[in-house]
Amino acid sequence: METSYHSFFKLFVKVSKKIHSGREVTDILKCIVENITDIMAAKGCIYWILNHQKKTIVTKISHGFDYRSLSGTDYQTLLTIFDRTEPHIFIEDARNDTRIPDLERLGKQRVGSVTGLFFDIMKPYSGILAVYFSQHKPLDSHEFELISALGEQGALALQRAIGYDEKMVEIYQQIVEGFALAIEAKDPITHGHSKRVAVLSELTAKKMKLDEHEVKNIYRAGILHDIGKIGMEDTVLERLGELSQNELSAIRQHPVLGAKILSPLTFFNEIEPLVRHHHELYNGTGYPDGKKGEDIPLGARIITVCDAFETMISGRPQIRKKNLFLAIQTLQEGVGIRFDPKIVQAFFKVLRENPDVLDIRDTMESCLTLLKKNMADMADQNLFEKKISTGFPASF
Repeated sequence: METSYHSFFKLFVKVSKKIHSGREVTDILKCIVENITDIMAAKGCIYWILNHQKKTIVTKISHGFDYRSLSGTDYQTLLTIFDRTEPHIFIEDARNDTRIPDLERLGKQRVGSVTGLFFDIMKPYSGILAVYFSQHKPLDSHEFELISALGEQGALALQRAIGYDEKMVEIYQQIVEGFALAIEAKDPITHGHSKRVAVLSELTAKKMKLDEHEVKNIYRAGILHDIGKIGMEDTVLERLGELSQNELSAIRQHPVLGAKILSPLTFFNEIEPLVRHHHELYNGTGYPDGKKGEDIPLGARIITVCDAFETMISGRPQIRKKNLFLAIQTLQEGVGIRFDPKIVQAFFKVLRENPDVLDIRDTMESCLTLLKKNMADMADQNLFEKKISTGFPASF
């Protein structure tokens, strides 16, 4: 065991140097799996990097016997084999374990035991390292600790690479967002709309206690949600309240155009579906895909509420703007039909707690009085309880 410790320590130092010298992640992972295979006298070793947002395998580095029953699996099968609810996975008899697909009968017969370890990297990424043997081979505590330490080095390498990439991505994102806002600023009617929608969406996402990464994506999608209107004729946009059926069909393509604009920019992959679906409605009657309820991405559902509200209180060509009371009343009436009830509930809390965000402080209190009366009137019509049951805040 002393020889193994010495070999592992030398390898650990070697990998650490590679990480801090800025070597490629694949080079570091390759070094790890090759040396684990050799030092452990294993049949083979595989390191996967997974993207849980996209539900895909980003990278797979392997060494030793090409055990296709593991190396050839897809994302979903991999998560079935290696269940994250366990601290680690030990498959005692790979030949007869039903979790492992029989992609190659001969290969499955040549492998005895498999041990899988999990490594947190950076949302939405994580790593799985699997080492497999031709015989029955559970790892003892020392072997497990050493392999865990090397696996963590691989996760650290990717985390450093992602951290660097994120700084570059941040710059690119800001450039694209600045471009979108600059185009919008040319129109005195829509000037500031996307920024206000982004801020309202961000505050609503925070109120719903979403994680920081998701909040940031929702804010960015709010900035870019109307970027597809770049391809629209100004004359059409200036007549939103009196469009022909053909013109209305054309304007309804702007979420699709927006998604197409963002699609080649891989750093907007998580934002693209929010842009595409921000005009879907909760009951499935929206566009472009007629998605319904929980099938609509949560971020898109948030933007739908904030976009509708900001548009109502700002107005558009040929569409009179609403006062605060009527705008809130319209959201009320759309609960469970156009809008997700829990999002409307969170949004109203945002308005009450942040009246300055839309310069509504002076009108908010009087509006609340009117709303309470309105809800009392609804109660007389046996509608109040229906609104409450859909998640509508009683304070309104």
